[in-house]
Amino acid sequence: MINRKSAWVGVLCLVSVLLFASEAVWAQVEIENVPKVGGIFIGVAPDYIGSSDYKPVVAPFLRYNLSNSERYLMLRGFEFQFNAVDHPWFRLGPVVNFRGGRGDVENNQVERMKNIGSTVEGGGFIGAEFKDKENPRQRLLLSLQYLHDIGGEHNGSLTTGTVKGWLPMSPKFDFTLGLSMSFGSSDYMETYFGVDVEDSLRSRFPVYSAGSGFRDISLTPGIVYHLNKNWHLGAGVRYMRLMGDAEDSPVVEVGNENQWMAGLGVFYSW
Repeated sequence: MINRKSAWVGVLCLVSVLLFASEAVWAQVEIENVPKVGGIFIGVAPDYIGSSDYKPVVAPFLRYNLSNSERYLMLRGFEFQFNAVDHPWFRLGPVVNFRGGRGDVENNQVERMKNIGSTVEGGGFIGAEFKDKENPRQRLLLSLQYLHDIGGEHNGSLTTGTVKGWLPMSPKFDFTLGLSMSFGSSDYMETYFGVDVEDSLRSRFPVYSAGSGFRDISLTPGIVYHLNKNWHLGAGVRYMRLMGDAEDSPVVEVGNENQWMAGLGVFYSW
């Protein structure tokens, strides 16, 4: 029988790094009673948001629970999160995220546009976790995360809401399914999906202005195999459907509004 303290390690890591692979759109995820866990994920993700070209991605994961507390530190890819509340179901705390830029891409027209530099974002998250009292491995998480650019690259914000459920299929296998939506401010959307006059001349795209609105809706199924109480393997896919002004952007029209991420991970808990 798998130790309950590590039963959901693989699921958490898998979902976390899959989200990282999709350009750091995060949703808060919690594990029941796991004090220490680390791992690495290897997979593929789009070249940029809206691209039809794919690239390999590698992402680390680390979670450290403070002793005898629900408070924890978590590193997911390039995002750092701290749950500051010691409460059995309520989650609240700050988030700092490093968002990669858009520069060296495969599409020739997008490549000719001005580079978008990397930046740092700050914000917070809030969440509520509902557990089955008879089986804490079976649970539901509702969460909301807000990130605002503090590095001066896009000067906007991205808000992501998530509903995620966990279901143990057997002592060795677990299944998880998440649904999320992201809303971008006008500054964020214009930076990543807009085309100004200079970029139009460079790329031969038409001038395009992207306003605030929902950026995407995403579905993330995953499955984890528990080798033993310490070692776990995970596999999963994330499907992201771009929406609104993001979907209609010229940089997406030459790519694909349907975005896929997939990969495998190995994780160790102690």
